[in-house]
Amino acid sequence: MPVIRIEYDDNAINKPSIKELAVAVQKIVSEETDIKEVMVYVNSSQIKIAVDPIEIFVEMSKNKILDRSDLISRVKSRIKVWKSDNRFTTPINLTITPMDWNLEIGI
Repeated sequence: MPVIRIEYDDNAINKPSIKELAVAVQKIVSEETDIKEVMVYVNSSQIKIAVDPIEIFVEMSKNKILDRSDLISRVKSRIKVWKSDNRFTTPINLTITPMDWNLEIGI
């Protein structure tokens, strides 16, 4: 299952806005990967040095990513549409990281 980690600068964006973005990104990644179980963690560090306003990190099993360039392109395009539709002007950095992990649930 993909895990989305969003790091943001709370001096640049407020909590309600970042929550709206988090919900949208969760839906986008779920639809683009055809995986329903997508978790999102959103954090703003207490100490920030030279940070960008919003960083989105999508981690998912590498065997679920057929073409990383295509996936990031599709996710990026949908985020751009969402930003335009919602008048969201804060810049966003997007990273998709294929993971080679073993996952045990409900231990």
